[in-house]
Amino acid sequence: MTPREAAVLLCALGAVAMFGLATVGLFRLPDFYARAHAVSKGDTLGTLFAVVAVGLAGASISEIAKLTFLVAFVFATTPTATHAIVRADSTDADRPSPPEAEDP
Repeated sequence: MTPREAAVLLCALGAVAMFGLATVGLFRLPDFYARAHAVSKGDTLGTLFAVVAVGLAGASISEIAKLTFLVAFVFATTPTATHAIVRADSTDADRPSPPEAEDP
C-alpha cells in the first residue's frame, strides 16, 4: 500500500466515522438543539473527509478545483441551514416548556 492509498483510506475512514458519530448523536442526544448540532458538525466534517479522499485518489487539477468549491459550498450552507432551522424552532410559540427538575 502506497502512502497515497493509505491517506485515501484514512480520509475515507474519517468520513465514515464522522457520519457514524452524527448518526449516534442524532439518536442519543437529549434534545432538538443538541441533535441538530451533532448532525450539522458530523455532516460537514464527514463531507470534508470524503471530498479529500476523492481528491487524493487521483483527481486532476480541474477536478480538485471543483471539489474545493464543493467543500466551500458545504461549509457555507450546512451550518447556515442548521442555524435557520434551530432559530425557526426557537421562535415557535407552540414549543412545550422544559420538564421540571426532580427533587432528590
